[in-house]
Amino acid sequence: MESGHPLDVPPHFDGTNYCYWKIRMRVFLQAMNMKVWFCVKNGWTKPETNEDEWSKDELNERQFNFIGLNSIVMAISDEVFKRIYARINEFETSKEVWDILETTYECTDENLKKEKLMNLAYRFEEIRMNEDESFDGFYVKLIDIVNLSFNLGERIPESRIVRKVLGSLPKRFHYKVIAIKECRDLDSVKIDELVGSLKAYELGFSNEDSLENFQNGKHSKGRKEKKTQANMS
Repeated sequence: MESGHPLDVPPHFDGTNYCYWKIRMRVFLQAMNMKVWFCVKNGWTKPETNEDEWSKDELNERQFNFIGLNSIVMAISDEVFKRIYARINEFETSKEVWDILETTYECTDENLKKEKLMNLAYRFEEIRMNEDESFDGFYVKLIDIVNLSFNLGERIPESRIVRKVLGSLPKRFHYKVIAIKECRDLDSVKIDELVGSLKAYELGFSNEDSLENFQNGKHSKGRKEKKTQANMS
């Protein structure tokens, strides 16, 4: 699923990361008009009277429905459209297409959902930050597991994520971890606060390394210049 697009273009869905796309598409439809989203969510019932007898409100409701339907169809890739085409060919409401996408791409089978959650639980327990890895790189992978679990109905408590982060850091964070554990109640620590603190701590290390490398390089250059001058004399 692509990450960036103009504000008037619906978020693209290529058949992957449906849960993320669903949230973004809902927000897109709501920003367009809440009545469009209501038609997608609750459905639209075609009046039984002849179209030329419809009231202004009924005509507007139909328009909101087709705006939602058009937005969804324009958002999906050719491959996704081909996959669901046989089932949407005769449909004329945005809700019907929305529900088909949900049935096709959202994990609704309970056994499959349990299997995926077990796999995510294992990944959560096993993930560690490598010595040569940036904190950002590690945290992106961890929070991806957290988000995938949430999308499958399993919310990992914030306090558990905090403890997981602190227990997964390499040796260079040792003193920072000790300080946090000694000075803070981990049940009250917010993950955003912890992430900001650890990123600042890591940045301090990077600045120290840069200064040390600069000083070592400067000393090395000075020694070379002295040696050159000695050879010339």
